[in-house]
Amino acid sequence: MPEFPVDIPDEFRHCFYVNGRWTRSDSDRRVTLISPATEEETLTLPLADSTDVERAVTSARIAFETGPWPRMPASERASHLRRVADETRERLPLLARLWTAQVGAPISFTHQLIHAGQSRFDHFAELAGRYPFSERRPTRQGHARVVREPVGVAALIAPWNATFNIFAHKVPAALAAGCTVVIKSPVESPLDALVIAECAAAAGVPPGVVNVITADAEESAQLVASPEVDKISFTGSVPTGRRIAESVAGRMARATLELGGKSAAIILDDVDLSAALPALTPFTMPFAGQICFAQTRILAPRHRIVEVEEAYTAGVRALTVGDPWDATTDMGPVLNPRQYQRVLDYIEAGRQDGARVLTGGGRSPGLDTGYYIEPTVFADVGPEMKIAREEIFGPVVTVQGYDDIDEAVRLANDTDFGLSGSVFGADAERAFDVALRVTAGHLSVNGFEISPNVPFGGRKMSGYGREGGPEGLAGFLESKSVFMPAS
Repeated sequence: MPEFPVDIPDEFRHCFYVNGRWTRSDSDRRVTLISPATEEETLTLPLADSTDVERAVTSARIAFETGPWPRMPASERASHLRRVADETRERLPLLARLWTAQVGAPISFTHQLIHAGQSRFDHFAELAGRYPFSERRPTRQGHARVVREPVGVAALIAPWNATFNIFAHKVPAALAAGCTVVIKSPVESPLDALVIAECAAAAGVPPGVVNVITADAEESAQLVASPEVDKISFTGSVPTGRRIAESVAGRMARATLELGGKSAAIILDDVDLSAALPALTPFTMPFAGQICFAQTRILAPRHRIVEVEEAYTAGVRALTVGDPWDATTDMGPVLNPRQYQRVLDYIEAGRQDGARVLTGGGRSPGLDTGYYIEPTVFADVGPEMKIAREEIFGPVVTVQGYDDIDEAVRLANDTDFGLSGSVFGADAERAFDVALRVTAGHLSVNGFEISPNVPFGGRKMSGYGREGGPEGLAGFLESKSVFMPAS
């Protein structure tokens, strides 16, 4: 087995983090990481069994019921969170390299995007110190005190594609609320959460408040179904999100579900393509399209469709596909053989349905090792085609034409998903009016942005609940009303 390309602490190779200690599993179960770029095994790490899950949940439960974290003043929690944020900031170079090593995201991409995750720790540390955890409201007989209390033990579950950044939406929000947490790492990228645990330990977060395990499907289901878990915050696939929703509904546990997307970028008829496409293209297939908010459907005025197709395709052809460790690489491999074949199957389905390949359409030439797929663009796409309706999670984008704004909005909304979207036009206020008509939780005008102080989440099959901003913190709180007499 070749040496893992990133130096990591010995504890990461052998332990989980439970009850404030690095703890070895009693199980001999292991997971092996495989490089998407070389197809080589690179590292073997522990995998939780049912006892590990129970141990982590019990630790979080005891810390919530008897520990200081939920009971300390919010200002004191904020102080701890500022130290956690500082610790994550010091480890940004490590986190960027772990992103590349585990799942093949280009190092130029990870160095740029990892800061977005860290900024969420800063945001929630600041928000914790000023959030209105209690307020008074006048009533007919006196007043009511509305108190916002932590929901309890929260299970935080993230996928492999952007693990640290996704946990950065969940972990500091839950901690700011006063919850204790069990962080369930994905088997494909288990190291990010261990870095968060290291940061919590260095910041003096009390034992049991942060617990980290790596678990596969069966043990993850055990975590979700545990009666000691009060809230599930999950980011991942629609089928898994459905199962979680069914599991928690039976015991009335709380859940936030951020699921898939099939987001549309609407190009208005007055757009300046020389300005719009450089802003749009990086977000149509970022990280080989393996991000839920990718703007994978470009909707363009029919009288400008050829112009859009040619200009966008030229930009895609200019992308450099190759070694994710090379700073000049724009696009690396997809995750694994299953993901590789899934994307190729969608490309073939597009051909069979009659769509026209403008560029790409197969394995990246000259890259015989690794899971590399050419950036692929389809034209002549009908709204009924699989490639226009289903989340591909690969470097595949469709270009569709429309005759008027009403048709553009219909096409944008003609999907089971409602996560993200964008509108590009010369008049930003006109573009905003179009964005208001799109059924999605997150949209941008003349660009693309996610900010830690702004809620992010989906509608329809893209899930429910919001992460980020005060709305993200509120998702880990329950309101209690206490009516008081006049005197």
